[in-house]
Amino acid sequence: MNNKVRETFTETIYEVGKKDKDLCVIVSDISHFRLQKFAKENPGRYYNLGVCENSIVNVAAGLAHMGYIPVVHTFASFLIDKSFEQIKLTFGYNKLPVNLIAIGSGIEYSFHGVTHHSYIDSLLVKSVENSAVFNPGSTYEFDQLFKKAYNNKKINLFRATSKSHEIDLKNFDIEPGKGIKYCEGSDLTIICTGYHLKTAVESIEFLKKNNISVEVVYLPTIKPLDQDMILESVQKTSKFLVMEHQSEYGGLYSDIASVILKNKSKKIIQGKSLSLGNNFIHEYGSFEEHNKRLNFSNKGILSFYKEMI
Repeated sequence: MNNKVRETFTETIYEVGKKDKDLCVIVSDISHFRLQKFAKENPGRYYNLGVCENSIVNVAAGLAHMGYIPVVHTFASFLIDKSFEQIKLTFGYNKLPVNLIAIGSGIEYSFHGVTHHSYIDSLLVKSVENSAVFNPGSTYEFDQLFKKAYNNKKINLFRATSKSHEIDLKNFDIEPGKGIKYCEGSDLTIICTGYHLKTAVESIEFLKKNNISVEVVYLPTIKPLDQDMILESVQKTSKFLVMEHQSEYGGLYSDIASVILKNKSKKIIQGKSLSLGNNFIHEYGSFEEHNKRLNFSNKGILSFYKEMI
């Protein structure tokens, strides 16, 4: 089964659009082939406006004003970074709903270089009033999250990954705003999202051999955070590591650290960020090569843990 959200999310769009005649799709010359079934069966509810990212956001706002539920889809660096003013004003200020389906978040399109990287897409959307951010690492998660959230009257960002974590989560409930406690541990909480569930799960046995008991908390939703699950876990282990393909500043680590500080725990809690830091990636390489160089690995997790003891 294909577990790449980027390649199969169109099936969910088709299924939802078949039932909800208010769903309208606007793309910027990508996934055009994959969306042909939706386009042919729903004339007047599908538009490919070409490489005009600012325009597709503004057109989507017009459709939202008319009562449609817009789905807008293209690369994260162009849909979010480049078009943020349109998102902020046309949707945020005017309190309009939209579903932004972005591909290439973080460093997924590694060989394309920084023009196709997006270190701050989720940071930007989080900053806008009435927004939600979803980071599903599998088609199952996307399907569940989209069907449950697409009509929530919010600005929804769905980061459609082509790098699945390949972990079967069918036995877990996937709900907007809720995390998943993948496994119990006592020494370190690894908090991860999207692809990094793979890295976290692969590290469990490795860290166990180093006498470290790991608790893995997985977050398919970045905003709103499952604060109760996070607080319960870090108060138990007293140490946490956040893994994310985002900037350290304003990213998931910052949000979680803020939640912990506001909670005023009596225990001393230490945390580390395993992220993209605050640096552009100038090196060339594959997705896997970038991850290795940036310490997204078993050994990287171990070294970060040792810094906290």
